[in-house]
Amino acid sequence: MDKWRSMSHRYRRHGYWWYGISSVAIVLILVALWTRWPWLLLIPLLLIGGLSAWSFKRFSRQSQAGLAIINEMLDTQQRLADQQQAWRELRELHQQNVSETHFFNVLLQSTSQLVDAESLSIWLLDEGSNVMSCHASLTPKLIGESLDTRQISDYMQALQNAPSLTADDAPKDPRLQELSHYLQTFGIASMLDVGIFVGGELRGILCCESQQPRQWRAEDVSCLMAVSGLLSQFSESLRRQAAERDLYRQIHYDEVTHLPTLRGLDASLEHYLSKGSFHLGVLRIGGLSHVNETLGQPAGDEALYQVATELRRWVHQCGSSLEMARLPSNRIVILIPAKSRSHLQTSGIDLLTTLNAHSWVGDRHPVSLQFAMGIASYPDDSRNTDQLLQRAELALKKARADTRHFLAFYNSELSEWQREHNRLERELRDALNDAQFRLYLQPQFNVHGELRGAEALIRWQHPRQGLLSPGDFIGVAERSGLIRPIGYWVLEQAAILLAGPLKHSAMRLSVNVSVHQLRDDDFAARTASLLQEYQLAPQRLVLEVVESLLVTPGVANKLQALRRLGIKLSLDDFGTGYSSLRYLQEFQVDEIKLDKVFIDPLQQQDDVPLARSIIAMGKALGLHLVAEGVEKPCQLEFLETYHVDLIQGYYLARPESIAAFQERLTNRLTE
Repeated sequence: MDKWRSMSHRYRRHGYWWYGISSVAIVLILVALWTRWPWLLLIPLLLIGGLSAWSFKRFSRQSQAGLAIINEMLDTQQRLADQQQAWRELRELHQQNVSETHFFNVLLQSTSQLVDAESLSIWLLDEGSNVMSCHASLTPKLIGESLDTRQISDYMQALQNAPSLTADDAPKDPRLQELSHYLQTFGIASMLDVGIFVGGELRGILCCESQQPRQWRAEDVSCLMAVSGLLSQFSESLRRQAAERDLYRQIHYDEVTHLPTLRGLDASLEHYLSKGSFHLGVLRIGGLSHVNETLGQPAGDEALYQVATELRRWVHQCGSSLEMARLPSNRIVILIPAKSRSHLQTSGIDLLTTLNAHSWVGDRHPVSLQFAMGIASYPDDSRNTDQLLQRAELALKKARADTRHFLAFYNSELSEWQREHNRLERELRDALNDAQFRLYLQPQFNVHGELRGAEALIRWQHPRQGLLSPGDFIGVAERSGLIRPIGYWVLEQAAILLAGPLKHSAMRLSVNVSVHQLRDDDFAARTASLLQEYQLAPQRLVLEVVESLLVTPGVANKLQALRRLGIKLSLDDFGTGYSSLRYLQEFQVDEIKLDKVFIDPLQQQDDVPLARSIIAMGKALGLHLVAEGVEKPCQLEFLETYHVDLIQGYYLARPESIAAFQERLTNRLTE
């Protein structure tokens, strides 16, 4: 526009000259006619002719300049159109959920064409470190290169202060002195770097470099800043997708053995079910606890990995499509194609003999492990996969007693599991009638170590077996339907405690609620009656629900009815099931409990990105954050650093009786 204004000004001045000279020529013509001196007519003719020649040359030059400006504007318009087209294509590519590597490569290729540069690269800060690594580049030898940001602090500060850094003569630029070795190594003469900001923080750099001296245009800077904006925009989404992939892998695959979990085996199980018949084996690995205690957790993990490797080798030798998955408590489930029982017994005994004779971990610390396997057959032993697994577990119990082969098949005529189930169900009914259940409390603390509440837990004071934890009977309670009266008992005991011994404290109590309770149409009404009967402030009661309840039909309205009462809702074991922002927003929970699986890795590493992401998301949504399963000082330190609201775990306090909790509370008040 400035060039157009300059040309317009010159045209106006040229018009003034024409007007003045034309006026003089007219005057001379009139004088010549008046005085009858014909030779005076030559003067205006010469003036007009000279002015015309001069004007023609001037107009020619200005026309050429105008055409140049028009061409420049057309070029600029084309570049802008090319940029917009590139942005649209990149956005469409990102929506296709392609890999980060592919997305970066396409982005660099497009940008290279827009700025006419052959060397572009993307450098990103590694999570939880001071190292910046090259993740993508049009110069392959740059990929994988890394720089310590502490050693290039002036350069980083320059990018932090200004969105771009332009250096036409990079080796002599004082801002790039810290990069002199890098510039010399890769022969860089000039460079244009733009910061990639995520959430206001410098998280990476888009580098455009040239091995020849180059003067960077304003258009180059604006183009790279636009690309950097796209990277900033997409970076958070890419990180979220990476976190979701990590979460999926963590839920569906075991990190130690690299085997699927039982959930990760769903597709294979469906395939086997479609074939009509197969065997399901449960292999138990005994002795790993001793390895962990004597040689440490890394040695136990190494032994478990070696076992999984040996099993894969066995599967390969068998030449059949066996599938394996890791179960809790050091067990591995094996899906075996339909074979005769005699053939299966022979190969199973050979496998167990080999495993039991093997030495594990290493030559310096060889250890022996004990293996046993129970097998159940589909559909002969059951058509229900959950029951089939239970019957394979029952066969495993018999196999452990067989000190000769350590292998057993399920026998329906001797279903000890069924008899045990029936006996336990009868005893649970007696426990309800005879008041054998006890309420235990696991204290919850804030990051300053101050007692703020507790989670209510049930224990069974069995007349013969002593105090039993929920893991010994909750499964039977759920299958028999007794979980409903047991759950109501826990809820009422919590109400009695809040209205009685804890009445004058600010303590809150969390109570687990099962899907069976929420399926009752009168659950919300019964809970409201408890609040009214014991005159409880509803915000002191927190009901914990597992994530799977969020997608259970008919539960949404009941959860909202509980919230309308003023009761707080907590999402238990968050991140291990159906975690979704949509569910959190739709059901409007007040609190999420970070499952211990996300902080357990702190025992082997310094950082847990998934835990940080969940904490950040919870804070962004304004949710109360509770971390459970804290067993080590490093876990507590991590949670304190990221300001989790409440913390519970064995490192701080184990579940304790009501009397012990009251004593703890009294001691706190007297301190």
